[in-house]
Amino acid sequence: MNELTKKLLAEGWTLEHYPDYVSPGKFDNGLEYKWDYILTLVWQTGCGLLVDSRTVGGGDTSFMGVQYCAENGNPLLRCPYGNKKCEHIPDGFPLPLCPCHLFDGPYDYGSSAEKVENDRLRERHKQYMEITGGQYCACVVDSNGFEGGRLEVKYDVDQCIRVKCKNEFCSIRKKPRDLTPVNIFYDIRRTWMTRTGFLEETKVTIEKGVKVFPKSVARTDAEIWLKVKKAEYNPLTDQTIIRPHLTSGDRRQEHFSDYHRKWPGYDYFEFHYEVENIRIEKRETRDLLQDLRDVEDGIEVVHASDLEKAAKVQKRERLAKARQAREKKKRRQEMLLPSAWEYEQIDLFTKGAFEANHGKSQ
Repeated sequence: MNELTKKLLAEGWTLEHYPDYVSPGKFDNGLEYKWDYILTLVWQTGCGLLVDSRTVGGGDTSFMGVQYCAENGNPLLRCPYGNKKCEHIPDGFPLPLCPCHLFDGPYDYGSSAEKVENDRLRERHKQYMEITGGQYCACVVDSNGFEGGRLEVKYDVDQCIRVKCKNEFCSIRKKPRDLTPVNIFYDIRRTWMTRTGFLEETKVTIEKGVKVFPKSVARTDAEIWLKVKKAEYNPLTDQTIIRPHLTSGDRRQEHFSDYHRKWPGYDYFEFHYEVENIRIEKRETRDLLQDLRDVEDGIEVVHASDLEKAAKVQKRERLAKARQAREKKKRRQEMLLPSAWEYEQIDLFTKGAFEANHGKSQ
């Protein structure tokens, strides 16, 4: 039971007979303020800022066994200064939320929390304009809304690619951007080496034209992305600069190779997965002469675009077969269901058979 209900009961009111500015509570056995009455109240923070009731609202929060709401005289307000270490904030609060109390006086915007919040937003907008020059930049972020709402510059080329940045001038790097749509292509060389007794066999396949990004990106972003990957490359732990998504077959082969190539004796199996020929291009280019030379050397050559087209064709054929099966099933069901005339004939036949066996009803 909240403090408002206790106060009204002490004054002689009951839960069935109460003032017109309250109503029965929805969640507990008590009374609560009506919304139109809450809007007439003025609150004050512990540091003396006035608060409009539309800011704190009529919600409630429970923390460490204490209910913070208007009926208890302690609704919460997010600190407009973003100060988590304020002495008025209860110990243990994960967010800078300040309990307010009723203020016996008129509301003054000049000394209110709303003014402090608006001033902070204007200052943040001014900082944003100074950093970005007025254009949207995904690398300028707010410090999660708290800590005073400071702006932070976190340049991340992956974020630029993710939001498909179209700015012709990078406000963070202070350099122009080449927006030519390109992609990063590479080749995958797979090698199987097996030996059974004195028989050795080596099989090599090359999958060419594999794309890093599903869609084209700006050339500047692709170049920076590649430089970042090269800078992060550690030859002691990483096998290649680009580690693409392994297929289920590749993972099985790697697992099988890790266990069987360490066995003593003559029989062993090794599988190698290497990325090579990393390049930036507007579209996939094919070197037919090099493909022929690879084939002459006993290497199986495939192109990722051909595999993708074949997968799409197989998907269309699979969907078409499923659609034909559904239509065939539907036609079969329609043939089994009798029509309305047939239903009528069935009823007449059933009625005639019944009358023949039992006679007509008198």
